[in-house]
Amino acid sequence: MKLLLVLAASLAVAAAGTVHPALSRAIQEGATEAILELPQIMNQVEASRSLSSLSGDAKVSALVATLQGLTSAAQAPFVQVASSLGLETQTYWGSNIILVKGLTPETLATLAATPGEFTLRKEVTVQMSPSVIVESPQNISQAAQWGVEKIRAPEAWARTQGEGVVVCIIDTGVNLGHVALADAYGGAWSDPYYNTAEPTDQQGHGSHCTGTILGRANGIGVAPAAQWVACRGLNHQGSGTEANLINCAQWVLTANPRPNIVSNSWGGGSGDPFYNTVVSAWRSAGIIPVFAIGNSGSSCRTANSPGDQPNLISVGATTDTDAIATFSSRGPNTQGALKPEISAPGSNIVSCGTGANNYVTMSGTSMATPHTAGAIALILSANPTYGFDEIFNALTTTPAHPTVSNADRNCGLPGPGDFPNQAFGYGRIDVAAALGL
Repeated sequence: MKLLLVLAASLAVAAAGTVHPALSRAIQEGATEAILELPQIMNQVEASRSLSSLSGDAKVSALVATLQGLTSAAQAPFVQVASSLGLETQTYWGSNIILVKGLTPETLATLAATPGEFTLRKEVTVQMSPSVIVESPQNISQAAQWGVEKIRAPEAWARTQGEGVVVCIIDTGVNLGHVALADAYGGAWSDPYYNTAEPTDQQGHGSHCTGTILGRANGIGVAPAAQWVACRGLNHQGSGTEANLINCAQWVLTANPRPNIVSNSWGGGSGDPFYNTVVSAWRSAGIIPVFAIGNSGSSCRTANSPGDQPNLISVGATTDTDAIATFSSRGPNTQGALKPEISAPGSNIVSCGTGANNYVTMSGTSMATPHTAGAIALILSANPTYGFDEIFNALTTTPAHPTVSNADRNCGLPGPGDFPNQAFGYGRIDVAAALGL
């Protein structure tokens, strides 16, 4: 309680609110919803000596309680004003935001006049990284699919297959009924769109990603002994709202079992920090965030958010010849930083479909990201004490360095050599090398 009071006092700074012009136009044209964003608090939370002295479950519990307490106090005056105007609100503690529904130009103006420091803006929306889909692939039955083989996962399996590691997939859902996925389910599921009791996936994108991480049939999975949990952050059409994605991020921190890794094959736009606070909360909780860099290539500066943001591992896509896929987004990001940090197989990847035992081929950085999440699961299984820095170091100091084209060089070389670069990042992952094999 003392920690909450100290941090709350440091946040109590009165200032004028602002309304983003795009929101004003949208409300004038008939839209009725907005995000009320208050100053983010993770910097203050992370600086807390009380929190830094804790570890494990105790730290995560204190982190969640602190976030809930601080955001509740900060949001209360705005919820009260909104209620007095007849507006519906939904509050979120993972990011200090309020979803406001039922707005008109008049109520927007009244809400905007509330004392305090805040921004009223349109809600962010994202898409699953679009994928090229080929039904009924040939040669399904293999000891290891080409991407799994390329990153040398089979060489790591004598040491670990991902035992003891839980991976969360935030996507369109997961097909619990698939033969390659059913036995790997960890038992935790959330669905802010349709409130289904158990995991489902009508779209198929999330199931395909999950299969690549840990599928237990036909050599599709990088870490076949790992377990999965999931939150439906994208709807059946493959699009996601900020509110539901924040809802999923909060759930990750409270899920039982709590995941070690979160795989995110979605994004949109560039330079957007809307997910940064929840990513920081994951990091504080010891959870490794992995994001697709997007399929907006091959031009430079095409990295998508949240993958183009700091504090996470973003992934580009490679082909079976170890070239960067033409669709793979490239850096640098809007701040000039290296993006992606790493690359992995993402072209013509065979994995789970929406049936009980069917497989489809997809291409995209969506497919590269689960290869990386699976590789991290293997590394964590073999090294349970590793945190983000050790994982990042293992991936970025041991990757393969494929031939670099002039196009790969054109987006920038941060160092004196061809690697790292803004196409491959530090290189194409090699999980056996990362494990010292």
